[in-house]
Amino acid sequence: MKKIKRAFLALMIAVIASVPAAAQDGMNPLIPGGNSAPPGRAPKAVVTNPLYDFGSALEGTMVSHTFTIKNNGQGYLDIRGVKSSCGCTTGNPSKMHIAPGDESEIAVSFDTHFQKGHQVRTITAVTNDPGNPQVAMTMQGIVKKQVEAQPAEISFGNVKKGTEDTRELVVNDLNPRGPFQVGPVSNSNSSIKVVQGKRPDGKPGALLKVSLLKTMPVGQFDDTIKITTNRVPLQVDVFGTVTGDLNIDPAQVSFGIVPRGQDIVRIFKLSNQGPHPVKVLEVASSSPAVAATAEPVTPGKEYKVTVTLRHGTPDGQLRGDLTIKTDDPDQATLKVPFYAIVGQFKT
Repeated sequence: MKKIKRAFLALMIAVIASVPAAAQDGMNPLIPGGNSAPPGRAPKAVVTNPLYDFGSALEGTMVSHTFTIKNNGQGYLDIRGVKSSCGCTTGNPSKMHIAPGDESEIAVSFDTHFQKGHQVRTITAVTNDPGNPQVAMTMQGIVKKQVEAQPAEISFGNVKKGTEDTRELVVNDLNPRGPFQVGPVSNSNSSIKVVQGKRPDGKPGALLKVSLLKTMPVGQFDDTIKITTNRVPLQVDVFGTVTGDLNIDPAQVSFGIVPRGQDIVRIFKLSNQGPHPVKVLEVASSSPAVAATAEPVTPGKEYKVTVTLRHGTPDGQLRGDLTIKTDDPDQATLKVPFYAIVGQFKT
């Protein structure tokens, strides 16, 4: 038995002696850099210049820069991934596995289309550096607009159904460098008409007349005017609300913060300002915790809608909608949002 033990011990000593030193100190010899760096041999990721200030750039141009990550440690540095904030694109690092003292480059591009003013973009490299696993790099600067719409957006506000309204906007050239051309101009909503003309002051650019047509249905609407120029494209948002004969006051039901275990009641008014009587056919709720009934105050002209938050509703936030169905052909369905916090509010 003693001879067997001595033989086994000699065999184990021979096996250990044959294992590379890298494996003995915790590194996997089959994986470059190993799974983890032992004490004193860890990689250290350092960005030579982590902040790049590009000063100013014209809207519509690409801003490019190359960041350099150096390995100031004693173990191999692995770049496991690169992510960037919105508007930035990055190329693959020039080296994913960086020896001590060596470095890798990451090329970054920032698209300035539809940007303006002070801009900041962050690029993050994920590494195996135990002291700095996420290495941050930053690009910042001022983006100067080349083309401007005045006003920058068009709001028609609340408009009675069947009303036609027109707004004007002027397209300005903010970077004069030769002839400035505007057009074509397009939008998608057939109930919004855009007509392009010359500026009355004779300056380069265009005057756009934006008309809300009588065909716009009841409810909220939005559209985007896309303006082509020989500088950069321009977009102008158009929005508003077409009101019908039926109005709800208030426009939503808020129960607020309510205790659990009791019914909570709210009331709103549905009024008909049109010449023809309107009948409420049904009131439905998207949540079983909320019930609603409609009672005529003046038949065909005014209704009182009673909304009840039932006791026993579980704690937490509650959101939903009431759906009111009528015999009005223009407003056959009305939506009324409701909101409540039952019991103790928890973030």
